[in-house]
Amino acid sequence: MRRMSSLLLAMIMAVLCVPMAQAETGPVSIKELPGMTSPVWKQTYEACGRTIDIDVAIDIPDVEKAPVIRVRTADPLPEPERSEMIREYKEKDKKAKKAYYEFGSDDYETIRLEEAYPLLWGTSKKNDNYSPAVTQDEYDLPRYDPDQAYAENTDLTVRQAWEILDNRLRDLVPGTETKLDRVIVNGKTYRKRNGKTVFDKGSYTLELCQCFHGIPVKAFIRKAYCNELRNREENVDWFSYSYGRGAASGDVFSDDSYLLVAWLYKETGTVCEDIPLLPFDAVKDQVEALIMSGHVRWINSITLGYVQFDTEDPQEQILLPCWVVWCEYHPEGAKSEKEYGINDSPLMFDGNNYYYRPLVINAQTGKLFDPESTAENRAMCPELSAWREKR
Repeated sequence: MRRMSSLLLAMIMAVLCVPMAQAETGPVSIKELPGMTSPVWKQTYEACGRTIDIDVAIDIPDVEKAPVIRVRTADPLPEPERSEMIREYKEKDKKAKKAYYEFGSDDYETIRLEEAYPLLWGTSKKNDNYSPAVTQDEYDLPRYDPDQAYAENTDLTVRQAWEILDNRLRDLVPGTETKLDRVIVNGKTYRKRNGKTVFDKGSYTLELCQCFHGIPVKAFIRKAYCNELRNREENVDWFSYSYGRGAASGDVFSDDSYLLVAWLYKETGTVCEDIPLLPFDAVKDQVEALIMSGHVRWINSITLGYVQFDTEDPQEQILLPCWVVWCEYHPEGAKSEKEYGINDSPLMFDGNNYYYRPLVINAQTGKLFDPESTAENRAMCPELSAWREKR
């Protein structure tokens, strides 16, 4: 009997030691993270009278190193290529009666390319205007098989749609790498008055993350702070302030009919060639605390990705690998009665929604960047620790 009790005690201690070992885990290389991080966070929480179901894969880039790099806004396409393409697409647009052609490249949009973009709302360019009489069905596709087609009246798969934009972007800006971040399915357009179809082919709207060294740009640190929408700073470029660069977006109808817009960064230097990182399991408790306090009510994605931080030079930013949790975050906590992520909206990740934002955790220190912070230096890159020389 005593032997069985000892055996039972040993089994209990063995189980208890697993989370304890995780909690004591120190920073490791990014290539070691998959073996030390749970592949999926799947758990149900009862918090503030709500049931919060978490079922999210934890995405870790398959790379050897996690460098910290300096970036600036990418330059427009060089001359004379830029002027030649602008002229070429103006000529195409003049000749096309049933489609739009446009090309642009400047300090705001690195690339803007409309290739045979179809008429969606009318029968000619003169009456192709969105109005209350015409609408288009659209919905987010949060879980999908990339090799399946979801848009109406098309065989184009999600992967093929992404490759169309990715390949074209690589053609125009060699060396650019992207990762698919969000998929919206667009249905046909029709007139509300009589239900008559205007455009009968479905399409995809895709949002892409720019990647550096195989690591996607997942967040702009200012988006992680609640008061940033109310307090703009004059020395920050307004687009990056609201959305961040290192991104691209587009509508895809076919391999020769699409819209591509890219707001890219260019790498200008290396701060650290490789930094040590904590597994997500070692920092997850901070997100759990926000769930239990009523601040977090829905989680969409968890990624080890680049986050953009400011420097003393307003034209330069630093990309630092962090844990990024895109979620529904309520500043009011348990007091807030509003819901977003679990409502009936077909567009769950609407970028204009105040509650959809990233939680950013310093993957080196395990410290959460407080969403309620109003500190003057809250957007500046934190101190870093690189590997010892002998590692």
